[in-house]
Amino acid sequence: MRIRGWVRGLALRTNPRQHILDTWRAFARETFSSGEWAWGGRYPSNSISDAEQILVLLYPATEVPGFRLDRPDAIEDDVLAVLKPMGSGLDIPMRMLEALEDYLARYADEEGRPTFGGGSYLLTEEPGAEVKPEQAEYDITESYSISVTLCLSAKGFLREFQRTVERRELQSRIDVAVTALDLRLTAAMVGLLRSFVVNVLSPDTPAEAVLLRTVSQGRAVGRTLTQDLRGQLQPVRDKLPELTFGLPPENEQILRDDPERFFECGWTWGVAQDAADIDLPAAEDVRQPQGVAESRPVLHFTVNALDGLADLFSIRTSRQGLLTPEQQPLREALNLRWGLALQYWSTIATFGSARWPIEDVPWQSTDGQSSPYFSELVVSIVALAQQGGGADGTIGRSVAVLEELGQRGLVSRRATDDDRGVLLHDPGVLMALRGSEEEGPPLARSYNGYAATLAKTALRVASVSTSRRNRARLIEVADTAVDHLLARRQQPDGLWDHPDNIFHRSDPAPSTPAWDMTHNVVEVFVAASSLVSAPPLADQGQVDQANAKIAEARHILDQERLTAPTAGGSLLQKLLREAEQSLNRADSLASKRPATAAALADKVLRDLDELAFARQAASRSA
Repeated sequence: MRIRGWVRGLALRTNPRQHILDTWRAFARETFSSGEWAWGGRYPSNSISDAEQILVLLYPATEVPGFRLDRPDAIEDDVLAVLKPMGSGLDIPMRMLEALEDYLARYADEEGRPTFGGGSYLLTEEPGAEVKPEQAEYDITESYSISVTLCLSAKGFLREFQRTVERRELQSRIDVAVTALDLRLTAAMVGLLRSFVVNVLSPDTPAEAVLLRTVSQGRAVGRTLTQDLRGQLQPVRDKLPELTFGLPPENEQILRDDPERFFECGWTWGVAQDAADIDLPAAEDVRQPQGVAESRPVLHFTVNALDGLADLFSIRTSRQGLLTPEQQPLREALNLRWGLALQYWSTIATFGSARWPIEDVPWQSTDGQSSPYFSELVVSIVALAQQGGGADGTIGRSVAVLEELGQRGLVSRRATDDDRGVLLHDPGVLMALRGSEEEGPPLARSYNGYAATLAKTALRVASVSTSRRNRARLIEVADTAVDHLLARRQQPDGLWDHPDNIFHRSDPAPSTPAWDMTHNVVEVFVAASSLVSAPPLADQGQVDQANAKIAEARHILDQERLTAPTAGGSLLQKLLREAEQSLNRADSLASKRPATAAALADKVLRDLDELAFARQAASRSA
């Protein structure tokens, strides 16, 4: 009974195609209620929110087969139906072009250089205080990251659309938009380089104490433990001198002169206080503001940057040639930082031979703040590090953590009265933006996408798992999180977000969508689509069984050929040719779809056995 449950659990209950269609229907209704693109939602427009609004439509259109919008004559009928407020097949890509042109103009300064301010997404830690105008213009790492995704998706979309148009004026508009996208992409890449930090921890400080307490997991923090930790972090330390720009030289000197010092690396919330200018040809015309963010990595912004960079390093980006030659050195520099961040955090998360730090929920950052949300983020990093191949034992431990996070975050269980887990969703996890207090009240960023992050992380871990049992458990976590998210729509067929639908409070449903949450949920549907599109999970036992059946069928087929008449047009020869074709097909599928290969071999075996039985019956009657 339990085995049947695992097999059933390998299939998602979630129907990503239908969910994307439903979301697009509500998107078109909301965004084109007046007949033209309407910006803004629950929060006033900013460079992040407006990008999220575009990507609700553009991201599935460029990532999921069957949702393409760049070829007007090839848009699917059900897609056209849900996007009817945007117009006909030709109108839809034109509306996308207009929205992109508007966005690129909105978020550029008087000299045409891209800007990346956080605007209305920034809060103050002090009740009643207001964000100052100059603070609202601080460049935010989230804006850099989402701009990478937006620019790559938009550039691929527009280049494909351009192949379908003949009007010279429209061709020229697309060329101008692509040039502006390249400029913004370059600026975002430079920003991500300048917001990457290496924080060297001073001995006997609270930050070092938190790090050692995290990795010790009850063991005595002594010489043996610290030496083990330094040894496992040495590969990261050895590569730090390769970070030749964007970081202050003092960091390298400290790590070189004092090898006993611990450190952490990743992305802070904006341009770091000590960030140097990027002196590369591609960055000559890029605005490089003075940094204000504390040079300490923040998990939320680190994972946000890694997600954007995943699009930069994707196969699609390389295959479509979406980067210019001038952007290649920036890509290489970011790839180095990507690898260091993955290696550092996955080393910390899985340190030791007993209970791993990742299993100690909630995760505590070196600034003293702890949250189950941070545990989600660390699991996400470990899964990213596993994508190149790794032990499924690591995945197995992650599964139990995600199941616990689903319970702690009230995704897989009901909330009790005054349950503090509700705060993860509403108002969300509040993260201080250290350094912002230099020019006004201290700022913070709130994130309420706990359930969406849980679903995305479970799907990401499932995509690298080679265990049927683990994958079934992960899919159950993801399905439960999707059920939670679907219940939080403003209306049953609407957009997000209305947490009170789940937590049964008396607040009325908001009248406008929150594009950050809506975009997060769409990313979940895209991740689900990717998992569904991947080859089914096959274990070696299935592969061996399929190959055994194919081998037996080929042997019997060869025996039949020894006695079969050679007349090419006979029914027997036709049957044998069809059997050969089926076995060739089974051979090609055996390693990736062994159950299908075995079914093909089974049919050939049945057909050959019927042939032998018919021959024996004929011989007896004669």
